[in-house]
Amino acid sequence: MSRPSCCFSAAALVALAGWPSIAGSQQFPERPVRMIVPYPPGGGSDLVARLIGKELAEKWGKSVIIDNRPGGDGAIGAGIASTTPADGHTLLQIILTHAVLPSMKDSLPYDLLRDFAPITRTMDTPNLVVVHPSLPVNSIKELVALAKQQPGKVNYAISGIGGPSHLSGEFFNQLAGTKMTYIPYKGAGPAMIDLLGGHVKLAFPTVPSGIPHVRSGKLRALAITSATRLPLLPALPTVAEAGVKGYEFSAWFGLVTRAGTPRRVVEQLNADITSVLHAENIRTVLINEGAQVLSDTPREFTAFLDAELKRWGRLVKEAGLKGKE
Repeated sequence: MSRPSCCFSAAALVALAGWPSIAGSQQFPERPVRMIVPYPPGGGSDLVARLIGKELAEKWGKSVIIDNRPGGDGAIGAGIASTTPADGHTLLQIILTHAVLPSMKDSLPYDLLRDFAPITRTMDTPNLVVVHPSLPVNSIKELVALAKQQPGKVNYAISGIGGPSHLSGEFFNQLAGTKMTYIPYKGAGPAMIDLLGGHVKLAFPTVPSGIPHVRSGKLRALAITSATRLPLLPALPTVAEAGVKGYEFSAWFGLVTRAGTPRRVVEQLNADITSVLHAENIRTVLINEGAQVLSDTPREFTAFLDAELKRWGRLVKEAGLKGKE
């Protein structure tokens, strides 16, 4: 199942300090730009926004203010962004979750395609299957066996309903024939804190969120959810290789602004964000954290979002996920 919110290490952020900034004078913006992140600080959504925001601020000579507005599985921040002026000075970070929520929730305070002007996707990342060292499993086969022996008793942390960690876990249940139970948190940061503390034993975090803790030995990685192995962790098998045939999952991130924003501003935002994403320093950090850098034209991103909304609408219905919040 290919492709639903993710964390960059502090070392990755510090590493950027040694790189030259991306400079350039622009007519836009006229004042500081606000980037709404609809999740708490500390997760990948927050930290990738700070990576991009730092470089945009250098490029524009204007502050980029990261505004964390968690809640509603990403819907609260998106609802706030949908009422801002249509001038490009407010950006919203969206992830795969935002294409899933319309199929899972009866009502939302916004419409993704009506209320926003897509700018570009920024990155794509698979998930890891990680466990706290206290969980007595060392492979996917052992995890499946334990979950089948104790149906409903093996819990896994999720960063929000309809998010990458939720959907990857639910599709694992579906394909592996297990009945693991998700424990919802208000973001990847809080979920990771409880996982590291051993309060919950299993999670499906995105690679940037989980890899620092795997490298430190605080978590044990069982598999990667992508179709092929990750170059950063070449010895780690894919979930499919490890025994769950047909499993494949990754999550995308992107940026939008308010619908009605002048086309020239949207095009400039696209050009500036794309140049930041493809700068050597940003690419190096993202690739080293297990992410793939992406970029679209606004038209391409609009078509992609339309297709994702339809795709996840079908999959949520087929998997029976609606109403499980």
